[in-house]
Amino acid sequence: MLAALFAVTVRHRRLILSLSLVLAVGLAWGRRLSDWLDLILLIATILTAVLGALALRRSRPAALLVKPEVRAFATAPSASQILIAVTLTFLTSHLLGTRYLGEVFGGLFMVLPFLLLVAVGVQVASGWRGISIELRPEGVCQRDVTGSLMVPWEALAPGRPFQPAVGAATLALTYAQPDLVRRRGILPLGRRRLRIDNVHPWFIADAIRYYVDHPQHRAAIGEPSEYQRLWHALMSAPTGLGHGHAS
Repeated sequence: MLAALFAVTVRHRRLILSLSLVLAVGLAWGRRLSDWLDLILLIATILTAVLGALALRRSRPAALLVKPEVRAFATAPSASQILIAVTLTFLTSHLLGTRYLGEVFGGLFMVLPFLLLVAVGVQVASGWRGISIELRPEGVCQRDVTGSLMVPWEALAPGRPFQPAVGAATLALTYAQPDLVRRRGILPLGRRRLRIDNVHPWFIADAIRYYVDHPQHRAAIGEPSEYQRLWHALMSAPTGLGHGHAS
């Protein structure tokens, strides 16, 4: 049931984010008139926070989306990121809508609204766009609302990356030619890590390492037949999914 809920969240993430913004603004003003609206906002905040935590702890799929139109294999958007954005939106509405904001936060009262709104804007924009890793014929790409990272296959060290821990949220990259890496904007994780909280850590590490070590197959990335071949190649590795652990 939760898996289906998370799938719906990802599929309709823009509608959900839009409705959460409208609801947060409406309740921020309306709760001054009724304590019931205050309770509704509190319940909504707690509920989305719990769902976000469950989404973070769920089993992540060992699969990629096939996008022949852009010649890429990509990770799916993260349900946890969307739910966290909604939670932060409701929490901000709750804090900014309180009658006693100045008494609670003292001198931070003038700065807090700005910081909260910036945080909400970044989270909602990230959830709207959907952060994902794309494997392309030319390399590995990850874009965020604050920047992008493009790593050509030639930049990566042979036999890398190693598999991270099963619950890892990031994947460390090892470069043989770091000067080939292209970075734009501000990247919270820097230029040597990818955000992988929406895909099985071993699967994405194995897929990247496969194309690092098999350049003859890179040109076919994005084709359904190549994805099937990749999947079978990874599953038929000496130990299947889980081959090539980091030491």
